[in-house]
Amino acid sequence: MKYFRHDRRDTKLEAAVNKGLAAALLIDVPTGIKIMNDEGVPPEVRTRVIFNPQQRRATDWKH
Repeated sequence: MKYFRHDRRDTKLEAAVNKGLAAALLIDVPTGIKIMNDEGVPPEVRTRVIFNPQQRRATDWKH
């Protein structure tokens, strides 16, 4: 199966993902997941960005 990356069109979702990634990288993973959950990031997106860094988008927050 081939994956294609698409630009995020939802800037609120993008901000929530980046906020959660920052927390996961700077504090701890459970905090990052909680932030993304509280902000309404879909579970499949949370899982992808936290546990599969090679599948992150170029615009995702980096430490």
